Amino acid sequence: MKFKRLSILFAFMLIISTCFSSLAFAETDVRPNLVSLGDSITYGWNLEKATDPTNAHQSQKAFPYLIGDGNYVVGKNISGGGWTSGQLLTEIQKPENLAAIHHADVITLDIGSNDFLQNKDIKAIIGNPTTPIDPVAFSKTINDISTNLFSNLGLIIGTIKSQNTDAQIIIYNIYNPFSSTLAALYPVGEQFLPLVNPGFQGIAAQTKSLYADAYSAFKGKQANYIFPNGDVHPNEEGQKVLASLATGVLAAQVPGEITVDLTPFTTETTKDPVTITITTTTKKALAMQWLEGEKTVADFAEVGTGTTITENKFQVTKNGTYTVYVRDSKGAKSVKTIKIENIKTDDVVPNPGNTPDPTPTDTSNPNPADTSKPAPTTTNTPAPTTVKTSVVTTGNKLPNTASPMYNYLILGLGFLLAGFAATIFQQARRRRMI
Repeated sequence: MKFKRLSILFAFMLIISTCFSSLAFAETDVRPNLVSLGDSITYGWNLEKATDPTNAHQSQKAFPYLIGDGNYVVGKNISGGGWTSGQLLTEIQKPENLAAIHHADVITLDIGSNDFLQNKDIKAIIGNPTTPIDPVAFSKTINDISTNLFSNLGLIIGTIKSQNTDAQIIIYNIYNPFSSTLAALYPVGEQFLPLVNPGFQGIAAQTKSLYADAYSAFKGKQANYIFPNGDVHPNEEGQKVLASLATGVLAAQVPGEITVDLTPFTTETTKDPVTITITTTTKKALAMQWLEGEKTVADFAEVGTGTTITENKFQVTKNGTYTVYVRDSKGAKSVKTIKIENIKTDDVVPNPGNTPDPTPTDTSNPNPADTSKPAPTTTNTPAPTTVKTSVVTTGNKLPNTASPMYNYLILGLGFLLAGFAATIFQQARRRRMI
């Protein structure tokens, strides 16, 4: 029984090691990391109502997951139903959320609707839309809400900047949430949103953030983009519109220039592989690869074309020209070439098969000392033989792309065979005892 347990354990170890090796190979996702901050709109409220009526889970149909047609990966969606700007400010202070923000390449920020909708004076207007609005009191209410909202928005962006100065921030303004089913309330939104939304645009300009104009995109189209029956949340079409706004402003950005420098570990003649170190001006290289030969950016267009570089360095084992490609999270791309000529290789070796025989001794000459007229001799120069070297040579370190998967497979197979033999032995022993 003990042997049988060991064989099962060994088999389990083989499966685990194989899975982890496969996962290591699969880590080739070079999509920019997106973190979304917001309220129920960002959460995807009511998008999964048929299967999740209580909105217990965020929806993959929400706009952050649709940005860039799948070319971004959502690292974290920090949002919740009914969240105000104050609640979001509190939530992003959590260590796990600060860590997510720190690693983001793009951050979307859609907050503020609930600051207005949850205000008691605005609630009173929504509850009695036919009651005349006192313009002075209404203006004061809107001003007070806006002051608090933009103060929190400044603190939120300040928190983001304290963790990540390189991420692109996209700030959404507020669309009019009242559709045709709430026709009496639509004018209320139109009365104050044109006064509030310039504040979002101003903060975007001050903080060098991108600006997404949701208000204009939804204006007059609420019946197409918002759920009916008094719901204020965007439906699937509305979420697609919000995603397209971010996709558009990101695509409109002109990538900056990347400077790439390549430095060999040594320029002295050596028989060992030469390590090339890469230095670049980009703060975060999303992709870094190399190819043999003089290449262009277009040569690296297909994902997986080049060899991935880790820790900003790679090794070569033969002389030649090599090209390094770097792409950052904002879409900037650059290539740099380097020529390696200091690796010593024995390219020419003698071929014993072509070596001429020694000149035979002439026994007919009775006076061997007479060398006044030696017979002319010719020596055939053997043709040079080129010895080709491969990227991985015996005795040298493996390249950075090497993986222990096959070692795990062989080790696990050995364990399986040992366990199988032990099981056969145990069964045979039991049969003899019967």
